[in-house]
Amino acid sequence: GNEWNLGNNILYDMCRQYPAHNNKSEIIAKVWLIGRSYAAAIERRKAARDEEVDGDDFYIKRVAPEIMKSEIDNWLKSLKMVTPKSKDYLSSILSVHLNVTELFSRISGLEKRSLASKYLHFHFPDLFFIYDSRAVTAVSHLSDITGRVGRSKYRSDNEYRKFCEKCIMIQKYVKKEFNIELSPRQLDNLLLEIEVNI
Repeated sequence: GNEWNLGNNILYDMCRQYPAHNNKSEIIAKVWLIGRSYAAAIERRKAARDEEVDGDDFYIKRVAPEIMKSEIDNWLKSLKMVTPKSKDYLSSILSVHLNVTELFSRISGLEKRSLASKYLHFHFPDLFFIYDSRAVTAVSHLSDITGRVGRSKYRSDNEYRKFCEKCIMIQKYVKKEFNIELSPRQLDNLLLEIEVNI
């Protein structure tokens, strides 16, 4: 339902207002609030390492500095002119998603495909699909529409690549059958409805 719109809009506004990654407070706010809101928190990580830092310190000493050292703003800049209609749409988003997944994984020691998709979605709501277990479950129930996807032609996280290709097929199906252009957010709402009702 629409009860979540206000909360999501606050996250969209935050990323619109603070799109860059050169300020510790802004980075911490974005990673913390998106990760926690979407059950994909970056502090969920492998058990203690020798130099392990805990709780708030983890954000201050590890998350923010690692993200500031990374090329993330260049990756995001590469998407400025990309739209879902661009010829290089899929290869562009998959490459950036892989980079961010690897960055978050280096920070946390865990696979962070889901957090990367959510983090990128709030920066580019029209480009990135939200990946998590409930969305994957729902998509698997739409195999009549999506069929099976082939091998990758892209530099990508393969699981996210397959998920995106299926999401695009669902978007095309809904456009053809109902003449509705589903945004990634609307598609996520639809998948949530399906998953709840399975």
